[in-house]
Amino acid sequence: MSVATISENGQIVIPAEIRVRYDLTPGTQLELIDEGGSIRLLVRRRVDLSDPEAGYGLVKVKPSRSRPRRLSGFDPAAKLKRPRSKT
Repeated sequence: MSVATISENGQIVIPAEIRVRYDLTPGTQLELIDEGGSIRLLVRRRVDLSDPEAGYGLVKVKPSRSRPRRLSGFDPAAKLKRPRSKT
């Protein structure tokens, strides 16, 4: 039996075993249904986890073996620049 405690702010932490079993990821919306003497949780919207290595759907950058990548060093506009053709 899993137990959760309500914080002073009205928040609860769903135990890890329940989150894994029902694929509850951060951002998933749950609906609370009052059934008289009990409360039922219903998953309204699931949110898939994003993969930072996939580039969040923007520009994919080849990994550098010489140094680790840092977000502060990433300029997406520079990756989209096209070389000017000589006319």
